[in-house]
Amino acid sequence: MFERFTTEARTVVVRAQTEARSLGHGWIGTEHLLLAVLADEGSGVTAALHGLGLDAVRVREQVLAAVGAGVDDDTALRDLGIDLDAVRRRVEERFGPGALDVPHGNQQRGRGRAGRLPWFGRGRPPVPCGAPSGHIPFTPRAKKSLELALREALATKSREIRTTHLVLGLMREDGLAAAVVTRLGVRPDAVRRAVLDLGRAA
Repeated sequence: MFERFTTEARTVVVRAQTEARSLGHGWIGTEHLLLAVLADEGSGVTAALHGLGLDAVRVREQVLAAVGAGVDDDTALRDLGIDLDAVRRRVEERFGPGALDVPHGNQQRGRGRAGRLPWFGRGRPPVPCGAPSGHIPFTPRAKKSLELALREALATKSREIRTTHLVLGLMREDGLAAAVVTRLGVRPDAVRRAVLDLGRAA
């Protein structure tokens, strides 16, 4: 499916991972895709969303209110009064340099709080204790919204999946992106109309 994405739409999908990382989230949800769309200030889609009163700052605030932000290891340990650098120095004095390094290939997936699966339920997700690294998985709702973007493209007989189709897919899926839009006083249908009007004008 990704071969059908325009360069701009692919950039949005890649940027969604950056948005997730910046919030300390170990998953890519519909909310991160919406933030990624809004991050492109020069986009006509972003301008249409701004016209409805939706911008990255307000959306990010709502996302943080809904699911919170992750906490990195250093911050979590400092809050407990533990100096990670001092611990590392003492361990290396006793056991040698690099004693705390994990040998390549021996990393355990799913170990500890940072390795937990993404939260897909209602309410606040568990707060991860480590900033996500490596591949961040898409939530089922985010995957569904990408499938819906493909359907939107097919419905308009487009051979490509554009950013407009991504937004249309996000508003069709009952995910956090649509919930955040609603909390900001905008109906998902209004977003769909604005984006469809933008497509007709192009």
